[in-house]
Parts: sequence; C-alpha cells; structure tokens
Amino acid sequence: MKKDLIRLIAIGIVSLIVIATGALWAVSAYMKGDMAGAIGGGAIAAIILVFAIFTFIKGNRDLKEGFPLKDERSRKVIEKASSKAFYVSLYLLLALGFLSDGMIQFRDVSQATGIAVGGMAIIWAVLWAYYNNKEI
Repeated sequence: MKKDLIRLIAIGIVSLIVIATGALWAVSAYMKGDMAGAIGGGAIAAIILVFAIFTFIKGNRDLKEGFPLKDERSRKVIEKASSKAFYVSLYLLLALGFLSDGMIQFRDVSQATGIAVGGMAIIWAVLWAYYNNKEI
C-alpha cells in the first residue's frame, strides 16, 4: 500500500514537471512570436494536466478504497492501448512524412518530431480511455 502511495506521488511530480516544461515551451514560443508553437505547447500542457488530474484522483480514490494502483485489468488495458497506439502512430508518422512535402511546412526537424510525439501521446491517451471504459 505504501509502495502504491509513493508511486502515485511520483506520477504527480513527474506530471507537474512535464506540465511546467510544456508551459515554459509555450511562453518561450510566444516571446519569440511563434503563435503556433505557443498554442501547441499550451494545448499539450493542458491535455497532460487533465490526464494527470484524472489519474491522480482515480489513483487516490482506489488507494483509499484499498485497491492497488495496478491490477490485472489495468495492465491489460495499458498493454492493449499501447499496442494499438504503436500501430496507429506508425500511420501518423507516414502521413506526416507524405504531407510534409507540400501541405505541411515544418520549420525544422525538431518541430516535426514534436508534433509526431505529441500526436503519439494523444493517440495513446484516447485509446487508453477507450479501452478503459470498454469491457475487456
């Protein structure tokens, strides 16, 4: 039980660090005049904040009720969401590669990488939410 509480606190701390990084990225982009980067950084930070709050509240409630943070079902949900997100992310990367020749103009490789990683995270979160609410 104490191990799960430490894990929950660690998840909260890491989430706060990631959110602060996204917020700093948004502010930095705004100061440079890059509105797309500012909006993107703020959106990513907001999405992670919502997901972190949901995870922390659910984890805290489970601990108070005496349930572990990870059980067989939660492991299966994470495994299934990760597997599907990997395949969908491959198609996302292919689409970004094809669209970068004409439709989407990236400033540099790091911008394309950031969009790809953010998209992959969003895909995983959506699939996790889907499989978490679905009977497995």
